[in-house]
Amino acid sequence: MPISVDVLASTVIDLTPSFTELFLNWHPLLKMITERKNMEFTMSAGSRKEFAVITGGPGTTTEIASGSETIAGGRNQRGQRGSTFAPRLIHAWDVPLKDLADGNGETDLARIIDDYPITALCEWQQQLVQQLATGAGNNTLGGFPTFNGDATFNPGGVGARAGFFEFAAIAAQANVVHGLSAATVTGWQNQYGDITSFATDGRAVLRREFLRASRKAGKVLGKCDLIASDETTYLNYIEDLDDQVQVAKVTGDVTPGDLDQGVPFLSGKTTIYLEEAIDITDAAFTTVGAQNGVAYGLNTKSWHGYALGHESGGADKETKGLFELRGPFRLPTQDAIRFEYVLNMGLFCRQRRGNFAVTGGARP
Repeated sequence: MPISVDVLASTVIDLTPSFTELFLNWHPLLKMITERKNMEFTMSAGSRKEFAVITGGPGTTTEIASGSETIAGGRNQRGQRGSTFAPRLIHAWDVPLKDLADGNGETDLARIIDDYPITALCEWQQQLVQQLATGAGNNTLGGFPTFNGDATFNPGGVGARAGFFEFAAIAAQANVVHGLSAATVTGWQNQYGDITSFATDGRAVLRREFLRASRKAGKVLGKCDLIASDETTYLNYIEDLDDQVQVAKVTGDVTPGDLDQGVPFLSGKTTIYLEEAIDITDAAFTTVGAQNGVAYGLNTKSWHGYALGHESGGADKETKGLFELRGPFRLPTQDAIRFEYVLNMGLFCRQRRGNFAVTGGARP
């Protein structure tokens, strides 16, 4: 008995959340966004968003000695206005109706699910996380944000914007991020360190930048809670842990049983993950240090996202804009039906100094 379009559509809708969860276990950067861990996520009314950036305390102190002093104004002009833009991305995929006509029962339905919706969603999310981590701008995703400060992205055609993390000392950083220049705005720089050899100073540099970023984030945002690194940097870290454990057990530093599990860092409240989408062999990394390893340290409380859409979104109307499924639609000139995954999301950081980047971790 042929498989009906309605059965396929309802099955895909029911299973899409589990497809996403299965994929995201291997990509902590994208998981940070979609699962909203420690991350504010609000629906917005427009693609462009302005937000306040406070790079220092906004108050002023006056000492009272005689009682006749005039209290200085309470406002200290340390506020800036950053801006970001949410690109609208649609990933379309078709299912030949012949496959449904030839199908018979649950086994064939499962095969069709494997061949089309699972493959389509995993491919698209893989492309998105590669853009986020490496920023090559491939697969027409040059408008999606990137962490790579060596690269740029162009959301909605508004103009090229620099990646979030600059691989340079604080005094040398000059990228314009969210419309604010690191060269002129005090406190609008990410922490940065370069490892000369992991065996020599790898863990020391990671710890130093982690502590610097955590101190800059202050009591409100707390410590960095997620570190994502390329494969070689991650494996060098694991090997260094193994060497340390031979001497004495290091509390919180335990080699993971599964590759996607991550390793506790320092106190154990921060985890370092392997992010396979950080491809240091890609030409998008032009800094010498980054070509020899990249680790992004994030305080996820300083990151904010917003999606465009409607909470009541469905197959016949606008979606919520966050990896939502739309369809099916009958293609008038083909014997096929079309589904679409929709992403209309912006991402921005309000405290760059509470985040860090470390390069050179792939050096043995």
